[in-house]
Amino acid sequence: MIYRFFCTNKSCGAEEEKEIAIKDYDEEKTKQVCSSCGGKMQRLLEWKGIATSSNNNGWFGKSDGSNAI
Repeated sequence: MIYRFFCTNKSCGAEEEKEIAIKDYDEEKTKQVCSSCGGKMQRLLEWKGIATSSNNNGWFGKSDGSNAI
């Protein structure tokens, strides 16, 4: 799979896509190195999709913005 990472070096901040096999991800995710400065890379979490509860009232609380049950 292809994952997006960003450099944690504040003076760099580069973003890169890294291909890591799913079976190797847990071991490899913390070993990623920036190709620009050699700094540590951290996974950039992205959400592509919708999140709803089982009663379709939204992820948190009601879809009308209230959190009353």
